[in-house]
Amino acid sequence: MPPLPAKNRAEDPEMNVEPLPASAVDILTQALRRRILSGDFRPGEFLRDVKMCEEHSTSRHTFRTAAQVLVTQGLLRQIPNRGFVVPEFGPDDIVDITRVRGAIEGEAIRLIVLTGVIPSQALEAVDIMHRSTLSADRSLLVAADRDFHRAIIAASGSARLKRTYSDLEGEIELLLAQRQDFYATAEEMAEEHERLINSLRSRHYDTARDAFQEHWEDLQIKLLDQR
Repeated sequence: MPPLPAKNRAEDPEMNVEPLPASAVDILTQALRRRILSGDFRPGEFLRDVKMCEEHSTSRHTFRTAAQVLVTQGLLRQIPNRGFVVPEFGPDDIVDITRVRGAIEGEAIRLIVLTGVIPSQALEAVDIMHRSTLSADRSLLVAADRDFHRAIIAASGSARLKRTYSDLEGEIELLLAQRQDFYATAEEMAEEHERLINSLRSRHYDTARDAFQEHWEDLQIKLLDQR
């Protein structure tokens, strides 16, 4: 189909749709998400309606709606008659989250090895790790780790894997934010993820699977040791 003439493009409402401005709920959701992942709230701490509304100059309805969004992302839990609380992960949670993550990512690895395509977003995430320090905002490194593994899942090309992983991603991100000390340095974090990239470049499934398996198991052990 030939492109629309300039006049017709200007008259076509679908060609001139402006992006909707972020709503008050969207803005508050992102603000609370940043605070949670930056460690502003302790595990097990309740986000009180009155305090949150005062600190963010918002209404109780907006706060509750934003908090419900974060519940769906695994970053908050709602306790009946008590409110919204930052999850506190126990040993069973840590084992279950890392086990399920490994199962999902393992299938993605199989598909990536077949195509041989290394996602650029994963390489960019490793570069951020190299340029960061553990003294920096912890959410930066957690985001880099998130982006690395998100890119691995996306590179699989499976919409169902992506959808399944997105349901777990918030809990993974929060768990890493709360337990970030399992890496001695940011460089150690970068080098470990570089090894994963190199395992994918081998185009050998067993090599890649073993590298990622070691990564998942090592992460689980370190997270459990910190309790």
